[in-house]
Amino acid sequence: MSIKKTCFICAGGLVLGFFISLLVAQGVKYSSTEQFCASCHEMKFAYDAWEKNAHGPLSGDAGACKATCVDCHMPHNANVVTYLFVKTRAAVKDVIGHMTGPEKFDWVKNLDERNRYTYESSCKGCHKVLSDNIMHEKYKKGETDKTCIDCHHGVGHGDYFREKVEAMFSKSAVAEK
Repeated sequence: MSIKKTCFICAGGLVLGFFISLLVAQGVKYSSTEQFCASCHEMKFAYDAWEKNAHGPLSGDAGACKATCVDCHMPHNANVVTYLFVKTRAAVKDVIGHMTGPEKFDWVKNLDERNRYTYESSCKGCHKVLSDNIMHEKYKKGETDKTCIDCHHGVGHGDYFREKVEAMFSKSAVAEK
């Protein structure tokens, strides 16, 4: 193969790789919007609860720190590879949940495991200064194993989100539908 042909193939590969990278980046950007997250009917109830809560856009003065879905549900201290892996894993899980139906997913149990899909690094990324209280002091000194989410579990979707989820997805409520 001639040098000219090799250079042409390499240049074509670089251009193709560049455009594929742009498409992937645009896909990541689009799939990181709250509108995208709420586009599945299974997530609509979570979106509605977030929208009016302290971190949502309709919270008024109550929410000084506005946050989107990925602000809380994606790691902030991860490198690009880890971030994309976590995002892809969540997407696959959501697609499978969409196909099998939300009634087969244990939403109530999922709330108890919220530390698996809500990241402490997200809280720390925005809340660099914590208010003075005894638990925050213990947290800063490493004297507790509690996470931000353990104490502030209602911050993303509201204090009564658990009751809404239990009412919507308890075994008896699903059987009635």
